[in-house]
Amino acid sequence: MRELGISESAVPKLKDYVELLWSANEELNLISRKMTFEELIDNHLIDCLLPLRFFPSGLKSVSDFGSGGGLPAVIYAIQFPETKFRLFEKSPKKQEFLNRCRAIAPNLEIAGEIPRDLGVTDLVTARGFKPVDVILEVSRDYYKKGGKYFLLKARREKIDEELTLARKKFKDLKVSIDPLHSPIIEVERHLVRIG
Repeated sequence: MRELGISESAVPKLKDYVELLWSANEELNLISRKMTFEELIDNHLIDCLLPLRFFPSGLKSVSDFGSGGGLPAVIYAIQFPETKFRLFEKSPKKQEFLNRCRAIAPNLEIAGEIPRDLGVTDLVTARGFKPVDVILEVSRDYYKKGGKYFLLKARREKIDEELTLARKKFKDLKVSIDPLHSPIIEVERHLVRIG
């Protein structure tokens, strides 16, 4: 874990979060119920930690879209306790779970629908939420003000398709794509940074 950039002080809270996610999953279906605990670690936890070295430090506020079970936002909130993380999740049951995560990461704020105006936000994060053009569309006002995005995506081919669509709506799109390599499993993962 530490070689992926998680601080020593964050490890106990990270363990608490993973245990909470695992126990709540049976009832709430936050991740696949067919998944083993080891697969949760390999496919979700490690997956969210891969881009951690690229995460900007010193941010005041981050908005996470489609938070679900809190991946990656809860992990990043544990790593960066001085930053406020607003998690946008429509499902009331998942919101309830995310509110339980506040005992582990008190810097979380849970909300429902993504508002038209994000207010003061330094960065938008999302993992497995929507295509790039939809993410930019729902946060159009933030994007127009020079907003920055930190998006966890999978296959490069799919990302290129999404960016082709996004460039039709957002002509001045500035994107960097970083390949991410898991030390555990052979999967194709990328970090897409916009702005």
